[in-house]
Amino acid sequence: MSNISLSGNLNFLNLGELFQIFGTNSSTGVLKIKSKYSQEPGLLYFIKGNVVDASAGMKKGIDAAYALFGWTDGEFEFYEEEVKAKNTVQKSRMEITLDALRMLDDGQIEKLGPVSFSKTPSERSDKGSAIPVIRGQLVDYAYVVDEEEHYDGNKIIEEGKFGNWIWTILEGTVEIVKETEKGTIKILRLSDGSFIGSLSAVMPGEKARNVSAIAVGTVQLGLLDSQRLYSEYSKLSSEMKEIIQSLDNRLQKQTNLLVEIFLNKISVKDLLQNKKILIEQGSSNNKCYKITEGEVLIVRNTKNGYLPIVDLCTGDFIGQIPFLNIGQEPHSATVLGSRNIKAAAIETTDIQKEYDNLSSTFKNVLENIGTSISATTMVATEMQRKSMTK
Repeated sequence: MSNISLSGNLNFLNLGELFQIFGTNSSTGVLKIKSKYSQEPGLLYFIKGNVVDASAGMKKGIDAAYALFGWTDGEFEFYEEEVKAKNTVQKSRMEITLDALRMLDDGQIEKLGPVSFSKTPSERSDKGSAIPVIRGQLVDYAYVVDEEEHYDGNKIIEEGKFGNWIWTILEGTVEIVKETEKGTIKILRLSDGSFIGSLSAVMPGEKARNVSAIAVGTVQLGLLDSQRLYSEYSKLSSEMKEIIQSLDNRLQKQTNLLVEIFLNKISVKDLLQNKKILIEQGSSNNKCYKITEGEVLIVRNTKNGYLPIVDLCTGDFIGQIPFLNIGQEPHSATVLGSRNIKAAAIETTDIQKEYDNLSSTFKNVLENIGTSISATTMVATEMQRKSMTK
């Protein structure tokens, strides 16, 4: 193997946090996990930040990736090198992490380590929560222009209000919620290194907030330099700008559709009417397309039927975004198009190069959007599952 580029203890960086590090850096290589409770090491193979294969004892692929979340006591080494492993894992980093944590909570994954101690009530509450917790990278303080402190229950941003700021969470937890006629929906929890606010907030003109962000306990925030972020954005190609705007748009539309599902205001049958399959869930189609005419509905195939995720239109992008795994099409969702749908394939080589040249902070903001999209999809899937079992 090549030289070790990162090593440490799982007590300091857990597997979910390592996933985010490798995703943000688009890392390619092999993660070796060693535990004194296993004769053989566990291996995870990454290509451009995405898990493509894994092994843990007799387990291979996605089953091995899940099993390694049970290795709570051990050390890791990441070797940056070319990976030739077949892509046997078709789930995003966030999906793998959330599935594994839920399986751990349900006792479906064996814990490999010493006898665990009982958790505090708050830890037990968080662990049992269906709300995903998103963490990010360490912040580049060159982008922080001010620091703020918020206390439990404070609204950092309020849905419907205008604002042109983005914060990074220096310490603490923030809950992302939406208000509905049936009460508040808790969608996500953001923790250290995550961002509050979307890139659209730094664009010219005032933008209404799509959600509320509420402090859980005491929270330390760093206010980002919006002008610096916008300056970096303004130098991008028009196509890269459109992709970023489409991602931001997708998250907002997806959150709105999640509310409609919660309120039972949508008819899946009506949404599917007169739609044709453009990209099948699980497809190996890795192209990216821009919608030039018509509408698209992204759905997830579940054992309870199709789950509508988001509706898109002219100007939006579908397919495999070259620099981001958002946990939807092609591997984890189907793309359905209207009868008049037209979409043009785009060349992604230059797009990837532009992404590679972005600052680490800008990359982290984009990674946060992608992770939020993936996590919101998981929330919708769980919401559907619960509604079907009532």
